[in-house]
Amino acid sequence: MKVAVIGSGLAGLTTAYLLRKEGIEVWLIEKSDKLGFHSQSIEIPITSNKGEAENFTRNDSTGVNTKNEKAKEKEKEEKWVVDVPMRGFQGGYYPLLLSLYHHLGIPLQTANYTFSFSSSIPSSTYFIHSGSSGYSWPSLPSRAYSNLFILIKDIGTWFGVAICYLMLVLLSFMGYHDLLPLCVTESSVTLREFTISLSTFLAYPFTIPYFNYTPWTPLGGLFQDFFIGKIVIPLFSSVGTMTTSDVWSLPVRIILEYIYLTLGTNHYQLSKGFSAASIADLLVGPVQKQGSDHVRLSTELSSLEYIAASQDSGDIGGSVKISMRKCDASDAETSEELLVDKVILATQASVAKYLLAGLEDSLGNTRQDTEKRRVSEMRAALHKIRYRKTIVVTHRDTSILPAPKDRRDINFLLPEISSSPYLQYLSNTQSSTDDQVPFFIPISGKVYTQATQIMQPPRNLVTKCRPEVVVLQTTNPALPIDPRKVLSVSKLERALPLKEPGKVLAFLRTNTPESCVYIVGSYAYPGIPLLEGCVGSAKLAVENIIRNTIPRPKPQFIRHRWHQEEVEPKKDIGGVNWEIGKGDKLQRWWRWRWIQTGWS
Repeated sequence: MKVAVIGSGLAGLTTAYLLRKEGIEVWLIEKSDKLGFHSQSIEIPITSNKGEAENFTRNDSTGVNTKNEKAKEKEKEEKWVVDVPMRGFQGGYYPLLLSLYHHLGIPLQTANYTFSFSSSIPSSTYFIHSGSSGYSWPSLPSRAYSNLFILIKDIGTWFGVAICYLMLVLLSFMGYHDLLPLCVTESSVTLREFTISLSTFLAYPFTIPYFNYTPWTPLGGLFQDFFIGKIVIPLFSSVGTMTTSDVWSLPVRIILEYIYLTLGTNHYQLSKGFSAASIADLLVGPVQKQGSDHVRLSTELSSLEYIAASQDSGDIGGSVKISMRKCDASDAETSEELLVDKVILATQASVAKYLLAGLEDSLGNTRQDTEKRRVSEMRAALHKIRYRKTIVVTHRDTSILPAPKDRRDINFLLPEISSSPYLQYLSNTQSSTDDQVPFFIPISGKVYTQATQIMQPPRNLVTKCRPEVVVLQTTNPALPIDPRKVLSVSKLERALPLKEPGKVLAFLRTNTPESCVYIVGSYAYPGIPLLEGCVGSAKLAVENIIRNTIPRPKPQFIRHRWHQEEVEPKKDIGGVNWEIGKGDKLQRWWRWRWIQTGWS
């Protein structure tokens, strides 16, 4: 069997790797001149005596950095690879990703990030999260020590937040195990509706029967305005790189599931000098061993066309002709064609829709109606995938950070919508010059949370880095960043979580052996579209292909006292132990549920 994988992000690389490990001939096709999973990453010299910002120019639309002559002179200098965007993740929500990394031998180190939460009006830090999923000693923002009144107020707020957090954990436990009423767990119930209902109850939790009196408590306002509005919203706006309005309109069960699965788990990041490029090299290795032409970079697809097995029969079990254009270093284009049995699209939904349109038109024979209808339904489902633009700036401008005493590993800034001098200041700083670093001005319905991570060099390079060197990575900046201190700028698009995943994902997957096209990607998997979705959708696609094309092994039988039970032999797709990422016995027990269904 011959399979072509279009796109070389983590979804495409994982798909190609698993297929090759199963003995299937694979072609990997990528439009860019480097593999997509690390195309945005940058290299930073660690021993330079001058500002490293001089060694970089801003990323172009493909995310490829261009170095000036001064940088080329230091080519042999040891460098620190900074991944763009951040590749840190929390264990409980990424069991498949952890399993894949373990299989590849990727070393990880725990990074239980601390967080600061700040507002733009007034410009101050209002909350500190000490990390470790809340199991750490509490910390107060520096403003709390300015006077006794603010100290008492912030201590009271901290206790209120602790109560709200424990309550949300309890609700997430009940929701995960289907113990909440259906009116809460339905996909149509948004976080905003859930928050309003619960805050109303917390404000007036009970009535004294004899006096018919309902006492008021401050917990309702604290839950809605502070805990959800100023802590949960910025967190999930950053996790999913979406606007605050997007988070408010999310199905609440997606939020509850994330909270439940990540409770008490560690954050991880790559260690020992490993980067996204290291992962990409390991995944693409088996594909490259087939021959140099099996990994085709700088190759753009023109169309997909279905070719029937024979002109007389019109059998659905045909092939797919891929028409491509390859660009070399001199920008000369050459046309190429490739005939494969199946195509896996690991691209953005907009690109997949375009390619499927041509494939659908070529499925014109009446005996191909079933596949044509499936491709049509797949295109319709892709229309429901929504994206948000994302800006990631790697730089050294510490002016966008909070006060030094309030700085943490990741620093959130929640900008306010206002006609105040703040918004006027942002408008006045805009410039049409090429040096202007893009940022998001907060307007109604499009408020992004600015998240700035203070990057730490790998442990093997810590002793070689100068102590005054600081590298920051800001996602969705809401403040201007000094262009003289910028190392790279990347403009990306991120998929939003599906509001009704059950109605969409069913059309993006296939279980029939006649299928000629598959979809993989973070958006083709339940939950928030993250790296876990890339690996999960790739695993599902490969499982379907293997199940429908490779003969099944002989069934096994378990002999009981009075009967014997037929059990399908367990097979680890691609040789990966997919259970290891679920953790130890306690963590597996925590993930156990009565009904094993995709809750989100």
